[in-house]
Amino acid sequence: MFSRLSTQTSIIFFLGSGLILGLFSMLEYKQASEALPLEIENEAVEVTELIASGISYDVFFQRSFQLWKQMSRIQKGFVANNQITLREYAVLDARHFVLTHSDPLTYPVMKKMTIHDAGSFWGGDVLQVVRAINHPSDGRIIGYLALTFDVTYIQNKLEGLKNRIFFSFLMALLFAVLISIGMSLRVSRPLKKLSVMARKIGLGDISISDFSSAPTEVQALAQALLRADQTILVNNRELAKLAMVIEQTDEIIVITDRQGVIEYVNASFERISGYSAAEVVGQKPNILKSGKHAEKYYKIMWDTLNSGKTWRGDFINRNKSGEFYEVTQSITPIFDSNNEVTGFASVQLDVTQQRQMQSKLQHSDRVESLGVLAGGIAHDFNNLLTAILGNASLAMTKLEADSPVLNNISAIEKASFSAADLCKQMLAYSGKGQFVIKPVNLSELVDSMGKLIHVSLAKNVVLKLRLNQQLPAIDADVAQMQQIVLNLITNASEAIEENNGVISITTGVMLADADYLNGCISAGPLEPGRFVFLEVSDTGCGMDAETQKKIFDPFFTTKFTGRGLGMSAMLGIVKGHRGGLRIYSEPGEGTTIKITFPISHEEVASRNLPEAVTSQWKGSGTALVIDDEETVREIASAMLKERGFSVVTANDGVEGVEMFRQYKEQITIVLLDMTMPRMNGEQCFSELRRISPDVRVLLSSGYNEQDATDHFAGKGLAGFIQKPYSANFLTEKIQSILG
Repeated sequence: MFSRLSTQTSIIFFLGSGLILGLFSMLEYKQASEALPLEIENEAVEVTELIASGISYDVFFQRSFQLWKQMSRIQKGFVANNQITLREYAVLDARHFVLTHSDPLTYPVMKKMTIHDAGSFWGGDVLQVVRAINHPSDGRIIGYLALTFDVTYIQNKLEGLKNRIFFSFLMALLFAVLISIGMSLRVSRPLKKLSVMARKIGLGDISISDFSSAPTEVQALAQALLRADQTILVNNRELAKLAMVIEQTDEIIVITDRQGVIEYVNASFERISGYSAAEVVGQKPNILKSGKHAEKYYKIMWDTLNSGKTWRGDFINRNKSGEFYEVTQSITPIFDSNNEVTGFASVQLDVTQQRQMQSKLQHSDRVESLGVLAGGIAHDFNNLLTAILGNASLAMTKLEADSPVLNNISAIEKASFSAADLCKQMLAYSGKGQFVIKPVNLSELVDSMGKLIHVSLAKNVVLKLRLNQQLPAIDADVAQMQQIVLNLITNASEAIEENNGVISITTGVMLADADYLNGCISAGPLEPGRFVFLEVSDTGCGMDAETQKKIFDPFFTTKFTGRGLGMSAMLGIVKGHRGGLRIYSEPGEGTTIKITFPISHEEVASRNLPEAVTSQWKGSGTALVIDDEETVREIASAMLKERGFSVVTANDGVEGVEMFRQYKEQITIVLLDMTMPRMNGEQCFSELRRISPDVRVLLSSGYNEQDATDHFAGKGLAGFIQKPYSANFLTEKIQSILG
């Protein structure tokens, strides 16, 4: 059937084809066995370095959870040219402590792990690549990445090559038989594959087909499609990366069309605004409009955008739940290929917490400034009161008991004591006062605050007092109780606003059971029993339940005047006095705040004002008065002369030291001011002690004793007298020092 020539040709073709195929297969096997491991190793190293670079920030900040998410996603989807797979990964810090591992049970976070130094290491069917992770800025090593790849692909491929050598001779025989069929299919099959490949690309499937056996023309066409295929793949990866960044960024991103209709919002927009993308796409951004900006503000924005420029500014928006949030943003026009504006892209940063913190800091600064101002005023006012009270007390010592002006001088002295109490409150507010717990009658306290209370009320408010005249005492600090009353009155007056209204202050005694006390805001459980209560009611606007929950938060306010102690600080005072507080309020129905305090076991002590003359004690020698206030020097000198002293004065510490050097043999007592220019009281005291270690110094200050004498502890200070002081009080102090 076959001619000898054809048979010989077939045999020659068969043997030749088999020999050539065998030689090529052996050569291919040799090359593959040498090149394939190197190729895969290079690829694995490249992948490892790329991943190490990508996770450097998370390694630097030791974000184990983010690292686990990234590496898990990489492990699940990792395929490198269908050759190797990622079997195991480990991310360590610079000290070889685990940040994340593919086997968290064996290698949990922060477990120390031993790995190879940086490099590539083969072992059976695995390849491990270890790379250092460098800091993005300075390049120092901040960690290590170890990836273990499954390379069974190499053995499989080499095994396949062996099989190909074995079957090559059989294929040569079949090749001779099917050569005619193969020649006809040689062109049709690649073309069919090209057609299938084109359809797949059109459907988004960009997998690569092999055309190495096709004719040259077909190969050229296939290469063109493959290049397009690769371009699409790269572009899709870039788009996916960009989409991931946009979705994961903290900034709000909004894209609209030319008319401002929303086309896209990212996840941060949904999180901050409360609206889902489905709710806002197709809408205009005015669904977020807060009403906080004038129309002119929007006009300037649109004029800027319509001119093709970027607009930058701040907006206060309203989220889905009705709460305000503040953003700083830039809106940029989007241009097409014809340089026409087709839409706008807005990038916004939520600065709500930042602005709130700035407001809190400003409020704190104002409070601190007021405290400094109050302390300074109180100190200077005490100097003036020293002159007033001193002159009044001196005058009383020189008047006869039946003098017609004795009552007037006594009234001046009483008013000076009241003013001194006010200065103590100012010093307490500034933090330079001292709180004293003693029995206090709240009814008497409210009654004595009549003028202060009326000053705090608006003219349209009527005040009603319902004070229990048989009220038991409570253990409290007077200044703090006064601050509570003033704060409650101020808040009640502002709640009434411009309407006519009534504020009622009620005091009394109540029997509180466990149910009532459990409903009180307090520092801890309160024991049932009898309590003194202070109740302030108003007919103002009232509060809803949500506002009632927030009024004790630091810096929370429902007003803009900024007056008063603040409900948070007031609650702290109540808790500090072992009291409880309850609020009764409804919108439009006014507010009642009721505070309960434990009853004291002591009676209220009445204040005994100094008698006109309390002592006839006389001193001797010379007294040195050192004070920068002339009025204080003059009245102190007069008081001391009245008690038999010769007096020399100095207007500051430097002059006081010189006067002491000159008269130290005659000086028996030094009255020293604390706060002076050039040389203050502490420095002057040190110099006086250096000159004469036995010098007796009576320190005088408008601040309280604890603050004034802290720096003199253990240094031999003879005593302290707080301004303002009377002649008798000064005499008592000096008498106790000199004997």
